[in-house]
Amino acid sequence: MKLKTLLFVLLAAAASAGNAQTADGNAEIMKVYEQMLRENYKDYETLFRRAHTYYETANYLKALDDLDRAVKYCPETDTEGLFAIYSLRGECYFYLKRYAMALPELTKALEYEPTSTALLDLRAQTAYELGRYDDAKTDYNKELRIQPRSQEALFGLARVAARQNNIGLAMEYADKAVGLTPNRSSVFVQRAEVKKLIADYNGAVDDLLAARATDANDPDVIPALLSLADSNYSSVITGLTGAIRSAPRNPLFYYLRASIAAAHFHYHNAIDDFKYIIDNNLYDYSGLYCSLAECYFALGQFEKALDNAEQALATADMQADDLSRYSTVRAMIQRAMGQTDKALASINRALDYNENNTDAQTERALILVDKKDYEKASAQLGELIMTEPFEPMPYMLRAWIANDFTRQPKAAKGFYEQVIGLDMPHNELVGSYLGFAQLFAGQTAKAVSWMDAILAEPDYDGKNHYFGACFYAWAGRTDRAFECMEAALKAGYANLYDWKYRNDARINVSPLRDDARFQKLLTQYQSIF
Repeated sequence: MKLKTLLFVLLAAAASAGNAQTADGNAEIMKVYEQMLRENYKDYETLFRRAHTYYETANYLKALDDLDRAVKYCPETDTEGLFAIYSLRGECYFYLKRYAMALPELTKALEYEPTSTALLDLRAQTAYELGRYDDAKTDYNKELRIQPRSQEALFGLARVAARQNNIGLAMEYADKAVGLTPNRSSVFVQRAEVKKLIADYNGAVDDLLAARATDANDPDVIPALLSLADSNYSSVITGLTGAIRSAPRNPLFYYLRASIAAAHFHYHNAIDDFKYIIDNNLYDYSGLYCSLAECYFALGQFEKALDNAEQALATADMQADDLSRYSTVRAMIQRAMGQTDKALASINRALDYNENNTDAQTERALILVDKKDYEKASAQLGELIMTEPFEPMPYMLRAWIANDFTRQPKAAKGFYEQVIGLDMPHNELVGSYLGFAQLFAGQTAKAVSWMDAILAEPDYDGKNHYFGACFYAWAGRTDRAFECMEAALKAGYANLYDWKYRNDARINVSPLRDDARFQKLLTQYQSIF
């Protein structure tokens, strides 16, 4: 009982503590859980509480381990406990994007609480992700019968109708949802998603700009614009350009247009907008210099990039700005310039500012590779894998080190097989690096099939064909690699650093660089750089 009393004290303390104390609070709570479970490993309530703590920190696999044990020991008479366990298992699988595994868990939970609108909504979302639109529609309608003003259900029905090509009904549901609370920015973001599904890209941009006008701090607006630009770049840029004409002194519209241009490799357009904000004193923000540094870095203009990175750090607000990001960008530039000692100092500073910065951890490993400290580089990546077990790149980098530098081909193959075993969906198919892992693990036919499927998809900015060039360069199919390179350049893939300098992880075009066709193509398309 004393331990349970202590547990509740710690929980209360953690809930009232600031963000800086949360990690320490969780660590103390975890110690209490561990002690309680040593005393009684069948304590399903403690297993559930620990699972929930893991869930809150997005450590879904560890949460599932505890929940699997909790459901084993939870008595059938404790229906509230079983409802909570199955619900949380369903949520964990959902956020892991293992929708087929989430569905039966949520269904089991709903047997205990059939009127839970939150679970009906989640099961509907799960069915939607699985393409089971009629099942999703059924759950959304159940949710509406229980809660007639549920915007989540209305938007869910709108998305289902859009997927079923019922455009009129989709907009009817979406407009009704917006009409319930037209003063909330989130409803415009959600209606924009529906419009995107029915290919009304201009309307989607208008809604996202309306969301921005309703709440300038809505964190979902910029990611939604970036996502929309992935499939219809011109509509987003046209919409932002119109907004700039209407409000020429509004720095956010320039910033958004610049950020989207940079994300799609239109670096010169991005530079023009970032500099316009600075030169016209529209907004005082050191992050603008960091963004400029990233653009110049991508264009291979390392001196200009470094100047802007230094300016970002020199003008930064120590409390408000992302100094870890700025220092990481500076380290990347210094590494590209061959200044490895300075790069290491910069990246160590970045990690001093934020030890959980995964970009900084990855960059530190790459700097250590350049310094030929392969053991420390691999250890750094190992630590990163422990905290980000579903990110494929750390495995790919560790395999590269084992294969190319420490002459451990069996270990390398093991890391590639781990990437293959992740079997995780990715918002960009190429971002899973599955085919690269298959290629280097000797599964060539599967690898080629994977890459050909990617190249069959629309490639709006050349990124997929850039990776195609990387893949086929390492696969030894040089002619096919150059076909992909030309397609990427023609589509506007203007990241000159990637083309000329990147050598990491055997996901690059280095096997092509000594071929006369390589420089010929870069010269032919030099206008994009």
